[in-house]
This record gives sequence, structure tokens and C-alpha cells, in this order.
Amino acid sequence: MSALYQLATPLPETERNTRLYRGELIIFRGFDAMVQLTDQLRAHCIRYFGSDPTQVHHTMSSSEIEQANEALRTVIRKDSNVDLAWRQVLSAIHTDLDETYGDSMVIRVQPPRSGAQGERTQPLCAHRDTWGSNLPAQVNWWAPLYETTPERTLAIFPGFFARTVENNSADWNFQEMVQAHRTKSAPGYPLLPTATEAPNWDDALVVSLLPGDLLCFSGAHLHASVPNTTSLTRLSFETRTVNRRDMAAGSGAPNVDGSAPFMTAQIFRNLISGQKLGELDRISEANAGKNG
Repeated sequence: MSALYQLATPLPETERNTRLYRGELIIFRGFDAMVQLTDQLRAHCIRYFGSDPTQVHHTMSSSEIEQANEALRTVIRKDSNVDLAWRQVLSAIHTDLDETYGDSMVIRVQPPRSGAQGERTQPLCAHRDTWGSNLPAQVNWWAPLYETTPERTLAIFPGFFARTVENNSADWNFQEMVQAHRTKSAPGYPLLPTATEAPNWDDALVVSLLPGDLLCFSGAHLHASVPNTTSLTRLSFETRTVNRRDMAAGSGAPNVDGSAPFMTAQIFRNLISGQKLGELDRISEANAGKNG
């Protein structure tokens, strides 16, 4: 089983990524830069969801929450202060920003299961992010904006890191997903590939963190949203990064079961220059599912 480490000091990126690629989970705790980023993101949430965003399900309908969340995502993507704060977090833990490419920062809003939940606010089923990206060097970052509990958080299934999991990645197409959601031409097209048979929750590592904590793990880890059985809405921040040098060297976590037809490097941009990591590349059938 993968080990979970809590660190209050920086960790050289080469060592950090090596550990992540072999399945370790790392929580950075006690960094002022992360507290400042959390405060900025909370302020944005308050503007869109009210003075106590954890109670938003009492004041807004599911569709209103989704609309507000989409508007919030757009604002955050364009907020240079949030970008700067995130770079300061990565710098504080000793990340080489010149070699780091990231995708959009996302605020995930998950109302209680007892309330109405929309497409982007319902719990995410078990999945590996690498099923959709085909980037073995991808690192996931996750942090709560408000206190979490075991019933309102993220779950990781460490025992499945190097085990084959039946999934629908072979039938999932990034281009078709983007087109379907842009044009509304195929309602219900999944946002990401998922496990076709849900893992047992007894195998889950439920991660309960405090605001200001920052979890990082390989995108190849199987993970899911814990169905929110509390009376509060969960608000968390997530994003993903790829180290260009690692990608060029073929470093990364093993791909034991991913079969999506594309490598989606183009969604990652350099955190300093904004340059794309690459273009949308089709994966040959001979190499699909055999990276790492």
C-alpha cells in the first residue's frame, strides 16, 4: 500500500516526483503561501455563494449553484493574483516553475447528497486522471477551502495504484467530450473515464484535511469523491501539473490499464510563459495502455 507523508518543510521536486510516481501521497502543511491562496479562493467563493458557502444549498438551487460555479471558474482562470499565489505555493515547496506546466485551477462544489446535484456538482466516481490525459508524469493537487470530514472529502484507493481496474477509457474520446459539452450535442457524455466496477469503500483512504493543507499525488492513483452525507457543502480546490523534463525523459507512474486514444498535453501550459506543453496527440494502439 502507498504511504502517506505529512511534511512541514520543502522537498526538492526531483525527489518529490520520484516518490509520487511510485505511489506515495504527500501532504504539505504549515506553509504561509498556501494559507494566503486559500484565503483568496475563499473570498471568490463568498462573492458567488454568499457569506457562508458551505450553506449555499439552502439558498440556491442545483442549477443556480452550477451556473455560479461556472462563472467562478471563469473568474479564477483570469485572476492573475490567484495565478501568482499558486506559483508562490509551488515555489515554497521547491518546484521548478520553468519546467512546470499546469491546467486550469478548479473549485469543486459538492452539496450534500440529500440535496439536488448537477452534472458538475455530483460526486466523481472512481477514476484515474491519467485515463483521460495519458500523461504518466501528471501530478494532482487537492486542498479543502473549508474544513473537511470523512463524510465530505476526497478518497484515494492506494491498493489499486499498480492493479488493473476495469474502466471505460477505451471508449472515451477527449475531442468528443469537448464537442459534446460545448455544443450540448450529446447530453450526458462523461467528463472523464471512470471505473466500470466501483471499488469497495473498505479499500479507500479517506483524506480529511484542514484549510491550508495541500495534498499531492500521482494522477495514476484511483480516487473518487466521498458521497457527501453531511449537512454542509464541500468546497475544495484542485489542479494538475506536469514536469516537462520528466515527460521528455519518459518518467512517471506506470500505466496499468489506461486505453484512451489521445494524449492531452495541450491542456497544460507553462506556469511562467503560458506556452503549451504539446498538442493533442493520438496514441497508437500498440502503445496505448503501456506507458511508464
